Amino acid sequence: MSMKLAALAAASLLFAGCSAERGSSPNRTAQETLLISVAADRAAEALAAQVPANLTAWIDASGFSAEDQAYGLAALQDALLRHGVRLVAERNKADAVILPRAGMLSTYEKSTLVGIPSLPSPVAPGVMMPSLSFYSQNVAKGSAKFAASVYDPRTGKLIVSTDPAYGFSRQNNGTVLFFFTWHKNDMGVDFSENPPKVEARK
Repeated sequence: MSMKLAALAAASLLFAGCSAERGSSPNRTAQETLLISVAADRAAEALAAQVPANLTAWIDASGFSAEDQAYGLAALQDALLRHGVRLVAERNKADAVILPRAGMLSTYEKSTLVGIPSLPSPVAPGVMMPSLSFYSQNVAKGSAKFAASVYDPRTGKLIVSTDPAYGFSRQNNGTVLFFFTWHKNDMGVDFSENPPKVEARK
C-alpha cells in the first residue's frame, strides 16, 4: 500500500498541472500597480511625441475615463511638458485644447503550474501547505492605450488627431525543479532583492 501511495504522489507531482488567467484585479499588489503606471508612462510618451511642440494648451479631461485616471493624466501632462507644450489652467488662455482618451489601462495575468498546488493541511485546519512546483510560471503584463484630439478652442478646427499610442510592461517569475527560480521584468525594478533594486532612469 505504501508503495502505491508513493507512486501516486510521484505521478501527481510530475503530471498534475493547472493554469489560471486573471484579466485584472481591483485590489492590486505593488507589482500590479507598477505594471500599470509604467505602461501609462510609455503610452503618454508615445502620445506626446505626436502633439506639435510650442503649443499653449489646456487639457480637457472629460473624455479620459479609466480606473487609474489620475496617474494617466499626470503622466500625459509630464510627457507633454517635456516635449515643449506649455500647459495653462484656464481654457481661455490656451491656443489649443487637448482632449485625451484612454482606451485601455489595465493588467493581464497568466499562471501555470505543473506539480502539486497549494492544499489545506490535513493536520492543521486553516493552514495552507505550499505548492510543490516541478515547473511554474507567472506572467503579468501592463497595457495602456491613449489617443487625443487637439483643436483650436476659438474656431473648433482640428489641429491634430493622434494615432493610438500604446504602452506595455511585463514581468515573468518562475520556478523549475522546486528550487531554481527566475525573476524578470522590463520596469527597472528587481523585486527579488530586499529592498527592491531600482535602476536609474535613462
